[in-house]
Amino acid sequence: MKRFQIITICLMAASAVLADTDDLERLRAEYIAARTAYMAARKAAGLTNAAPRRVAAGTTSTVFTKSQTRFFENRRVCVSRDTESVPGSVITTWYRNGKPDTKGPAVVTNVLHSIAGAVQSNPLQGRIAELTAQYSAAVERATSAEARAARLASLKAWLVEQRDRAVLPTTKAIYQAIIDRLEEG
Repeated sequence: MKRFQIITICLMAASAVLADTDDLERLRAEYIAARTAYMAARKAAGLTNAAPRRVAAGTTSTVFTKSQTRFFENRRVCVSRDTESVPGSVITTWYRNGKPDTKGPAVVTNVLHSIAGAVQSNPLQGRIAELTAQYSAAVERATSAEARAARLASLKAWLVEQRDRAVLPTTKAIYQAIIDRLEEG
């Protein structure tokens, strides 16, 4: 709603500039009057932007359907968890429709157990570890002296091949100069 108002005010200011009027206050008052009339028409039509809410008991209007109301009244809600009164256990209290549950147990005691077994792992974490190992191996290969020497030898072989294929003597001279420079360093 605020975005709409800001955009409208900016458009009014732009139209005031285009219309060569300095009466921005008059345009603002017209906007407020139009907005008030619009909101009154929406209210008269029964349209609101508010999300539907549950109506208090005893009123005649309903927002939820009967099946929706039954669902909310019949759902089980945990109202408390106690871990201190009985060490090593969790005591939960369940309510249904604002009262202790009568369809299921209203109080449930769960004993905590320690579990021994294999550690669970996230597949994404395993893949990250794999890729990290591959990356560090690739970096190690790229920085090793043997790898640099192999890349340099393949570059020299490629330059010799290009020099031999060259048609112009100037191109051959350029390739030879590069090869000589690589052999110096």
